[in-house]
Amino acid sequence: MKKNIIVYGEREYGIQRRAIALLSEFLLDYTLEYPACYRCDEDFDATDKRIIFIGTRENNNYIDKFSRAKLTHAEEYRITVKDDIVYIEGADDAGVLYGCIDFFDKYILKCEYPHNDRYRVNCFEKRLPDFEFSSYPAVKNRGLWTWGHVMYDYRGYLDNMLKLKLNTLTIWNDNVPVNAREMIDYAHNNGIKVIWGYAWLWSTDCTEISLEDLCKYSESIFSKFEKEYSALCPDGIYFQSVTELGTDSLNGVVVAEAVTDFVNKTAALFFEKYPDIELQFGLHATSVKERLDYVKNTDPRIRIVWENCGSFPFSYIPTDVKDFDETKEFVKRIALLRGENEKFGVVIKGLTKLDWSTFEHPDAPRFIGVSSRELKDNRAERKRKIWRYLQAYWFTRADKALEMVQLMKKTKNGELYISALVEDGMFEEHIMHPVALFAEMLWNSDADIKELISAVALRNYVEFA
Repeated sequence: MKKNIIVYGEREYGIQRRAIALLSEFLLDYTLEYPACYRCDEDFDATDKRIIFIGTRENNNYIDKFSRAKLTHAEEYRITVKDDIVYIEGADDAGVLYGCIDFFDKYILKCEYPHNDRYRVNCFEKRLPDFEFSSYPAVKNRGLWTWGHVMYDYRGYLDNMLKLKLNTLTIWNDNVPVNAREMIDYAHNNGIKVIWGYAWLWSTDCTEISLEDLCKYSESIFSKFEKEYSALCPDGIYFQSVTELGTDSLNGVVVAEAVTDFVNKTAALFFEKYPDIELQFGLHATSVKERLDYVKNTDPRIRIVWENCGSFPFSYIPTDVKDFDETKEFVKRIALLRGENEKFGVVIKGLTKLDWSTFEHPDAPRFIGVSSRELKDNRAERKRKIWRYLQAYWFTRADKALEMVQLMKKTKNGELYISALVEDGMFEEHIMHPVALFAEMLWNSDADIKELISAVALRNYVEFA
């Protein structure tokens, strides 16, 4: 068996360094030896070696000499295997990283499982078959949403997001974690943006708050950002404000009208000092569904991220598809509510969530995302029964999720953000098939659902309950 060597671009830190590490991890399972790694301006002996070149045209001269056509999309990559040499070219750092992931997912696995009665082949034992493939994501912003206090290993959580080519994580916490900076740095090395979530007068019971007086709280909300978040240089802020209700009016005031006015006045404080900040308004559709004319007036610089829009994939229960057609029509309306170029997002559900029967708001800043092996193992085992239920109905309802993704992609071809609620399910320990399937829908939304289900199931890091 030939020894493999990786020849990488000039950047030794950050996202491309992560690409080298991940590629080395994938190769080790097949070659039982870590590949030697050389920077492209270093001398290396290629005799009887298989060379894997990775990088961009700008930072790897071998890629530049070989490349024939410019990659034009963000996060795009091209994989070429020719004459037993591998080229993994990215349009940018993220493209290099995702190209290394899909060299495993879309090439090595296809070689390993050749659709004949041998079942499994180690393709590295002989000459690699020629191959060429390029790709870029269907959905620009792809992510997960979780409460921070139920993230028991932030490195594992982010590593698993990376393997699914997800690039945005929203962490909701009542207080900024003590180790927030370390979490951000680790996420950025994985090509993942971190959106911090905190309440702009969110509550599940808002009847004690006079909606007419909401605007007096704007200054304290902005002050909280300045004091706790601004030094972190966050990739964005996600907030919720008085809409997680089963009614569209409180104390004689229309919720949609009051909350839109409050959000706009509060956001104005942010935009005045931080004009480029990403503000995401987590809006529960149930309290504003019949009052969209008010919501339409939300500041266009704010991204509305819709939840609870109807049946699965917006319902917690994946069997809940009885109003699917009505949900589609509603999503069409809200996607274009503020025009074709509006910043639009959704949080889909039907995966793991908090156990609200035992929930208590964290009362102080905490060091989160770290725990013992024993705790993680025990907690992951307790979650398997939940995952078994969810996985059973994702097998039979995944076509609905894909159809909804396709609808949103067609309606919003630019500023689209799709995230999934995956919290308190020990995702940091196990990538369950439904989450991997969701992520692949966002990258390859035009694929047949049966092909996606089987392709994701072949990955050795994807599990079943």
